Amino acid sequence: MGGQRNLSLAQARRIALAAQGLSKGRKEQAITARKIANAIGAIAQLQIDSVNVVRRAHYMPMFARLGPYDIGILDQLLAKPRSPITEYWAHEASVVSSGLIQDLRVWQRRTWVDRSDGFSAEQLELSDRVLDYLSENPGSSARQISRALDVAPVQEKSHWGWNWNDTKFVTESLFAQAKILALGRNSQFERRYALAADVVGAQVEVDAPHRQEALARLVARAMDALGIATAHCVAEYFRLPLRAAKEELARQAHGGLVEEVAVIGISEPCYLQAGTRIPRKVDHDLRLLSPFDSMVFNRRRLEMFFGFEYRIEIYVPEKLRRYGYYVFPMLYGEEFVGRVDLKADRTKSVLHAKQVHYEPGIDAGIEPELRVELDRLARWLDLGEVKIGL
Repeated sequence: MGGQRNLSLAQARRIALAAQGLSKGRKEQAITARKIANAIGAIAQLQIDSVNVVRRAHYMPMFARLGPYDIGILDQLLAKPRSPITEYWAHEASVVSSGLIQDLRVWQRRTWVDRSDGFSAEQLELSDRVLDYLSENPGSSARQISRALDVAPVQEKSHWGWNWNDTKFVTESLFAQAKILALGRNSQFERRYALAADVVGAQVEVDAPHRQEALARLVARAMDALGIATAHCVAEYFRLPLRAAKEELARQAHGGLVEEVAVIGISEPCYLQAGTRIPRKVDHDLRLLSPFDSMVFNRRRLEMFFGFEYRIEIYVPEKLRRYGYYVFPMLYGEEFVGRVDLKADRTKSVLHAKQVHYEPGIDAGIEPELRVELDRLARWLDLGEVKIGL
């Protein structure tokens, strides 16, 4: 195309890392609620996962970007009404900027969660009762609601993970519809439900934005968070339909909001927001990124831009795993240089780096940097010792 810019892969990497808050070295400083909220706002979401091998997944990205911080501050932000962040469906279940709820609700239709189209009369009636109950008792878990409304537990536990009673089906559906949201989670990692108005200060089920307007904003937010992206990268960030994301990117390119560029070594067209600056360098601060970090959860993007093949092997039989059970990619400067299989043994107060694998051609001289990061992580986890190796 005439006039289209060409960028090197190194330039694209620096743009991507800067957008994700991973280009500047972490400093020894107090991490305030505002810094945490701003860092989350920049990347738009923290994916939530129940696996707690090291620490819950949504806590880890802020450590990688800000350094050691008090997770209680993040918990308080999530439990606070009208907070800048809350929980909703994004890439997956995620901590998100509260301002995204309206737009995400229009596009996040996960039928395995919201089963209200097939509800019985009793479940529809229970939905109204749940809303009434939460209007008087915000911050209640599904179990608390079940007890209060005398809803029976599931009788036949035929599935290993999804044995939901009617209250659970109803609350998950109301949450997917953003009629109720969450005021954080309790010590059992259960959502503390409340009416949407009590969480974000607005009736998000009223005055839904037009789908196209919502799409335009979500694409723009994805581009903010990604820095540089293919259409697939943009679609994956908030689980948008690929065709719709492509069409919206074309509209924004035509309007001068984004610029289509070619990145040497990448066959697909890439997009930058207009006026994006290319960082000159990325600080050499070795970081271990959680498997659910927004920098790495799109494995195709990671391989395309960084030449780093990564798969999570939690569900792979042990004898078939290549690198371990809960493996953290190792980022150093603008390269992914290896991976570490981590486990926090809280009983023995030990952080185990069970296996360490470096990428081909990586100098083992970075091992001291890894040790510094493991020690930093162990202190943050209140663990007394680091052990490397099985």
